[in-house]
This record gives sequence, structure tokens and C-alpha cells, in this order.
Amino acid sequence: MPTDLSTIPYLPSFANGMGNTNPVGKTDSKDRQLLMRMMGHKHMIETIERFEWKNLPPELTTDLIERILYFRYKGAFFKHNERHYFLPFALKGEIDSYGRYIGITPVLFTGQWKVSDGKITEDISFISGKTFKVCYDLESAEDELDEVDRLEFDDKAVILTDSSLEISQDFTPMNYLIRPIVEQLVDILVLVNIDLISSAKMFYVVAKDPEQKEAIEKEFRDLDNRILNGKRVVVLTSPTDLKELMGSSVKDTARYFQSYQSIENLRKDIIGIDNGGTFMKQEHTTEMETEANTSGGSYVLNNALRMRKEFCDIVNKTFGLTIDVDVKGGEKDASIVPEGAQTKDRTNEGGEE
Repeated sequence: MPTDLSTIPYLPSFANGMGNTNPVGKTDSKDRQLLMRMMGHKHMIETIERFEWKNLPPELTTDLIERILYFRYKGAFFKHNERHYFLPFALKGEIDSYGRYIGITPVLFTGQWKVSDGKITEDISFISGKTFKVCYDLESAEDELDEVDRLEFDDKAVILTDSSLEISQDFTPMNYLIRPIVEQLVDILVLVNIDLISSAKMFYVVAKDPEQKEAIEKEFRDLDNRILNGKRVVVLTSPTDLKELMGSSVKDTARYFQSYQSIENLRKDIIGIDNGGTFMKQEHTTEMETEANTSGGSYVLNNALRMRKEFCDIVNKTFGLTIDVDVKGGEKDASIVPEGAQTKDRTNEGGEE
């Protein structure tokens, strides 16, 4: 965990002190990069779609708030020139006895920082020279800035974090935190592809010279093309004696997908959405076992919801708004399969299986 109070995101080249590492030695294949992006994007969508914000000012949307929390972990709500903003921030001034920020300055969400001698030094402020006093409770939200405060602060702001903080005011954003899980999911997909290829039947033909080899390969390419295009009759001119290559490889695809499902459920459990339970996969399970192993991630989701609810209360008191937030869909979410539904006997429903 970082020890500074910066909002610079967690990038491998800077977070791990490896800015001078040769990037050529650490590149993935194009297909793997696309798989990583695909799985990462899926996780982002499922994370930011957990909540629904209501009665927001017209200049703010659910997507803006949740995306900032996903990529930067925290943001501050404030008002400037009669417009409401929710942006990342940096410490401006001191911290209190709890380690909380007393004053902050908003920074750009687009990720722009001052660079000196090739090193990131500090954030670029969104509003140059502006300092906002942070409200952490309803009492401070009601208090007006006195004359002393006005010499130091320009206005008030309310901080929202994606979940409860640890000791430090900084925490790892979900965008970076989930990368090892996404890596494992992509690894399994690659292994499945290798397993399917290595376990496929292969045949070989003995050719007497390179010219015959080329002619046979051309005819079999034509054969593959005709089969894929629905042609039933194929005439070959080369004498072919097909022999199967017998291998000892046994397909592990089912085991790979069981591991995939377990890790996928762990990923969902990390963000508190319903899943089928982690690392407890069997071919047959009773309804009681399914109910015991199934996890809705309620504590994780409740923590995230509580942080947002408390944020709404302070914002409404500070700025005279009526914003609110709730879990999207609640218990009526049609995408969630009820616990034990996969073991329910359907043979007597409507007289059909």
C-alpha cells in the first residue's frame, strides 16, 4: 500500500518502481491483450452497474460517479460556478487526528500529472489555487465557513470512497486490484484452447518428394474449404493413405472450466454481486449444499452501499440537494438465479420436464 497522499493511479511502471524496464520483454500476444481487455471491460461494467443514483444534478450521471470510483477509488463532490462536480482530488493542507483530509483540491479525471525529469511529481489541479474544506458529518455540513476558514478555504466538498478505508487515506482502485483475477481467467481460456487443439485428431500422409507434398497439401486445403462450404463430393488425384496420429493427451477442458467458474465466482464475490460459491464445485449438489455454498457477497455490497448512502446524506445537507442511491434492481434482478434453483425438480411443472 502506498504511503503518500497522491491520486496518481496504480500503474506497473510507476507503482512497482520499474519505469526503466524494457517493455519489449514484457509484451503479450495481440489475442491475449484483447482477452485481457475484454475480461477487464466485463468486470468494469458489472462493477459500475451495481448501483443506481437518483436525483443527481443534471451535470452529473451515475456513470461518471461510478467510473471515477472504479478507476480512482475516491472522488469529491463540490460546487464551482453554479455547477456541481464529482472529481478525484489531492491533499491540500493538513490531515486531522484520524488521518482524514482537512482540505483538498480537485484534479482532472483524465489522468494528467506534472512530469519532471521523466518522473511524475504531482497532479494537475482542476481549479488552479482553489482549496475546499471537507465535510465528514452532518454537523460540519451545516456549519458556515467563518472568516478564518474563508482565508484558507474557498468552499466545501464531500468525499466518497468506493468502500471503507484502511489505515491510509489511499487505497488500491478496483481497476488495478482485479488484474490478478483477470490474468487467471485469461490463462484458463488459453489453456482450454491449447487443450482442445492438442486433443484434436490429426492425420498424416507420406509423400515421396517435396513436389508431391505440396500437391497433397493443396488438395487438402481445397477439401477443408469445400467441407466448410457444404460441398459433399470431393475428388482427389493424389494417392493418399491417411494415418491417424495417436496421442496420449486427455482433455482437461471440464476441469479447466470448473476452475474458471470458481475464479469467476471469486471475482464476483470481490465486488459483492451474487455468485454460485467459490471453490466448491461438484458434479451433483443437493439444494442444501447449493444454498450453503452460494454467496451474494452481501457484506461487500452493503459496505459499498453504506458509504454511498452516508455520502448522500452529507451532500444533501451541505448543498441542499435530494440525491439518493440504491442497489440496482434490488432483489428483483432477473439476471440472478435464486439459490437452489439449479437443483429444483421441474418434472411436475406444467406436466413437462
